[in-house]
Amino acid sequence: MRRLQCKRYLFLGILTAVFCYLFCFRYGVFGSKVDWISQHSVLPDYFRQQFYETGELFPEFAANIGGGQNIYNFAYYGLYNPILMLSYLLPSVKMSDYMMAVQFLSLLSSVLLMYAWLGRRGFPQRIRAGVTVMFLLSGPMIYHSYSQVMFVNYMPFLITGLWGADRYFECEEACTGGLVLMHGSRIHGGRHAGNVRRRSGIWIAASVCLMIMTSFYFSIGGMLVLVLYGIHRFLAVCEEEGKKVTPGIFLTAGIRFAVPFILAVLMSSVLLVPTALTLTGRGGESAGLSIAELLIPGVSASRFCYSTHGIGLTTLALTALLAIPCRTIVRLPRKRHVSQGIRKDVFFGRNLSDKVLAWGCITVLTVPVFAYLLNGGLYVRDKAMIPFLPLLCYVMACYLNDLGSRGPVAELLPYALTAVLIYVFRRQGEAGKYWKLLLLDGAVMFVCYAVILCCRKWLFPAMSHGLSGLKIRQWSTTVLMAVGIAFLIVFGNGCHAQGAHAVSREFYQSATDARIGELIGEATEEEKGFYRTEQLGGEEENAANLNRIWNMDQYISSIYSSSYHKKYREFREDTFQIEEPFRNFLMQSAVHNPVYQRFMGVKYIVSDEEVPGYEEASGYKEVAGYEDTEDKTGLRVYQNDRVSPAAYATDRVITEERYRGLEFPCNQLALLRYAAVKDISPDGTIVNDAKENAAAENTAVKEIEIHLPKETDSEEKETIYLDLPDPQAKEREAEVLFLKFRVKNLRPSKDVAVWVEGIRNKLTSIDHFYYNGNTEFAYAVPLRDGQKSVEVILGEGRYQISDAKAYLGILPDKEESIELYQSELRVDKERTKGNCIAGTIDVKRRGYLITTIPYDEHFEILIDGQSAEEEEVNTAFLGCRIEPGEHDVEILYHAPGVRLGKMISLAGCLLFIVYILKIYEKFLKKIRDSMLLFLKNCPS
Repeated sequence: MRRLQCKRYLFLGILTAVFCYLFCFRYGVFGSKVDWISQHSVLPDYFRQQFYETGELFPEFAANIGGGQNIYNFAYYGLYNPILMLSYLLPSVKMSDYMMAVQFLSLLSSVLLMYAWLGRRGFPQRIRAGVTVMFLLSGPMIYHSYSQVMFVNYMPFLITGLWGADRYFECEEACTGGLVLMHGSRIHGGRHAGNVRRRSGIWIAASVCLMIMTSFYFSIGGMLVLVLYGIHRFLAVCEEEGKKVTPGIFLTAGIRFAVPFILAVLMSSVLLVPTALTLTGRGGESAGLSIAELLIPGVSASRFCYSTHGIGLTTLALTALLAIPCRTIVRLPRKRHVSQGIRKDVFFGRNLSDKVLAWGCITVLTVPVFAYLLNGGLYVRDKAMIPFLPLLCYVMACYLNDLGSRGPVAELLPYALTAVLIYVFRRQGEAGKYWKLLLLDGAVMFVCYAVILCCRKWLFPAMSHGLSGLKIRQWSTTVLMAVGIAFLIVFGNGCHAQGAHAVSREFYQSATDARIGELIGEATEEEKGFYRTEQLGGEEENAANLNRIWNMDQYISSIYSSSYHKKYREFREDTFQIEEPFRNFLMQSAVHNPVYQRFMGVKYIVSDEEVPGYEEASGYKEVAGYEDTEDKTGLRVYQNDRVSPAAYATDRVITEERYRGLEFPCNQLALLRYAAVKDISPDGTIVNDAKENAAAENTAVKEIEIHLPKETDSEEKETIYLDLPDPQAKEREAEVLFLKFRVKNLRPSKDVAVWVEGIRNKLTSIDHFYYNGNTEFAYAVPLRDGQKSVEVILGEGRYQISDAKAYLGILPDKEESIELYQSELRVDKERTKGNCIAGTIDVKRRGYLITTIPYDEHFEILIDGQSAEEEEVNTAFLGCRIEPGEHDVEILYHAPGVRLGKMISLAGCLLFIVYILKIYEKFLKKIRDSMLLFLKNCPS
């Protein structure tokens, strides 16, 4: 028997690998092009690098990403994921390779645990296998195992939590001789009731804690699933024992059942508390739904069927949920039949426990307020319902196991109602893409079951009872599951193939090539100042490198995270108006804007093409493997010595009010000549001719006349050239073309993109969830000496261009840069790690310490050990006043809630130990008594 079970598990493992190959591996590696390559594989690597540098398991600050931000902005991506933290023991293993292995093993363990759990619940082998395969093929499982990993990587712990809930309630019946399933079959147990219950409580607490640490966003939905299932199991136990459930009994049992959940939340507070304070502290945009919109039920087909961002099952799941309401409406005499030799008098949907489970699922999945709350009060999206996948698989298994126990009307009605609902809501949400497949699935299921009923009633009426009837019902369930599996395979193949989501092996190898790290390491190792080093290439390369850090001396200005520093993003988009090349507004890329590169201190750029304004750095091109041969990448390090240090002292300032009065592009160039501060000293000693400089700023900018087509309607890209004025002799820095115009999309369902000298701006389709709202395209294009025109590529689509303005601006020369960057912070690399940036600075004149680190009220600046008052400078960055002289500077960041979270977690762990000791109190007492008896009888 054990050998047979091993073969079944092996078969499921092989099946998992086969479908992963069909859907992903044949197209590339087990990782997606956008989220995985730029978030889920690189941020855990950054966490590991920071641990190696600091030795701290609980970091607070991510100085290297997005200019420097609270590290709990990235907590969602596995900051304290225990599975990912195991990689800290494997420094020689590439994190992206480790991630792919973990992703596959997580998927495989979820499938095997689902199969084992259904077996423990007493389901027949056919149903166990069929439902488990549908679980594997459901929309989110394989897709998000290599895409948005956090959507499904908690599944093993959720299923073990469901298993733990079964164990928890076993003791409630152990005294009566066994555990009743919702179908009436029994599992006998010989362990003591109290031990089983309490030991199961430990299991639940451990599962929930691991689920939170793995994916805190989806753990809330997971806990709701466990609560619903726990209520169902509690009522089933009471029904078997014949106990009447009173409000007092229910409340008492609920409080006891809540203890493991409370312990799990307390133990996880080291993650939950600082993450909650970080997310609530930054604010956010909610969907702004009315009370009626939140409370009026609605059926979203994409929430249940054929969606990678929903539960993603076949229409059979919806049919199974509708079976109980339909059987309530149509009350026909029940049939008695035998299943696996067990006489069944209790049928799915008749007992209160079954009705509570089904109606609970229906309520949560159809009333929008639950999706709204599970999405953190931001919006109503189906992704928060993915944790209900195992529970709906369980409901499907229950329905299939009870198939044929009612009359033909009650049996066929759920299929008809499913088909009607699908037709009515076929265009809603993501289901609109697959509505034909949905309708076909519903129709085929209806026809198949109608044929089964006809055969059973008219062709083989004599075989409808006894063992022959059992075989007919078994084949009926097999047919329905086979149809569902077939449709899921068709959906999966089309979804994965058409989307082409997997990263190609060639691109993966080039993006993660260790030689890039060598180049960056060469550049940053000898650097004594505080500057940034970025990679710049094509759009696909830039997307892959949004969060990529090769060593802890590399700092970047780009960021891609669902949580972010709000003012930093506003500075990029609204104040500075840099280009937005991606559809997703969260993707804040490295840019080609030479003014922004200088302002943010991007001194080094790694690229395979020449970067205007940068010179190839000597000594780096000879790194092994980068000779100019056809089979090499040709990457080079380019250097610009005129960029701003990331921290410097200056007295060259203007007020923020005056700065905000400047228009494009003067607002960009102004920050290369002076810093903007809230207030200036009353005596004016800090000001260095700021008023005159501000008034004269416009002289550095010259408006030019350009002609762009007012409307474009094309199915292909169109290239035009804009003529520039005749170049004039310049004694200063090279010119920059500033271009800005408004775009009105006349086909809102399509994207609009325009390239200027290869720099892209994109306006997302209006129905894209992460609509970027980029209706004003702004460019800053560095010009070559003698350049007479610029290339403009108008992307396909139908759109209007208006309010086009163009300017020629001049970047500050070396002398002007020195006037602003009067004193540079020299970083002490030994002390600069974790949440601390430390160094020395020799201040020439009384003024301000200016940084390009996004301002946060939780910073602390120590100058010669004395706390300085932090200020917001340049509208979004950290700074403070500073006096002349040589100073030791420390910039510290204290993430809110870290200390409190640690204290609560410690208390939770201690309570958990007490909980365990209480459970094993009798056992430990027996051991103590045995030891005392042994010592008493031991000869002296």
